[in-house]
Amino acid sequence: MNTIIADAIENFYFVGQPIRHLKNEQMVEFELLLRNNIVLGFPKDEYAWMTKSEKSHAKFLKYIVEDVCRILDSNPGMYFSLNLDQQEIEYETTFQIMEQISLKNRSRLILEITEIPTLRRYGQYGETINVSAFKRLKELGYRLALDDLTTGNNSLGNLEIIIQYLDRLKISYRHLEKMMTPDEIVLQIHLLQSIVGRHEMDLVVEGVETKSVSDNLETLGVTLQQGYLFKVNTCLTNCKMYDEGNKRDQNDVHFRIF
Repeated sequence: MNTIIADAIENFYFVGQPIRHLKNEQMVEFELLLRNNIVLGFPKDEYAWMTKSEKSHAKFLKYIVEDVCRILDSNPGMYFSLNLDQQEIEYETTFQIMEQISLKNRSRLILEITEIPTLRRYGQYGETINVSAFKRLKELGYRLALDDLTTGNNSLGNLEIIIQYLDRLKISYRHLEKMMTPDEIVLQIHLLQSIVGRHEMDLVVEGVETKSVSDNLETLGVTLQQGYLFKVNTCLTNCKMYDEGNKRDQNDVHFRIF
């Protein structure tokens, strides 16, 4: 089992998708997205296997955190965000491993808690989301984001009970487009801006793919945007180079290989 885990882990690496700060172009931030050498895109099956038990997840997260620390140390002027799903923050070892990141580096790392609900609870709580886990991560000095708001377990109801621990909300424009008319999207954006304004958070709109969408969002006051519109034209000098299986990542100007 240990050999299987070790072999799988060695194939993981990160690409970064830029989060564009339109109000401050000097601010450089990337969301770190997990990839591997075997499949294109997010390795969902491998990830699910790694996170289904605390033992396998601890080995996986330890490797991930070591790589995140390398990225932070190699890029002192940049900020990054890292996804954790809600099963991961059920495990006690997650907090022990996240505590290994230096306080200085934690200040440049925002943890995005995804909408994927837990498969198994390891603590007792009456809510539909693990409030104490958010509180503990916040106490460790991390900035926290709620990813893909209004989808999965990241409902407005759950937002209400964890909002005091959050620094950022993220919502997908593509999701809004599928569900709402243009006028309804404007109302939703205004609603979210009102929420983040009252709670001293920021709002990131993901899934921005065209200049017109970006311009419309900027007119509405959305200055943190993420999506395929924002290209990365250069790679850092210390980026890893991978085999032919990663040719897509190497040639995709929307990502930077870390």
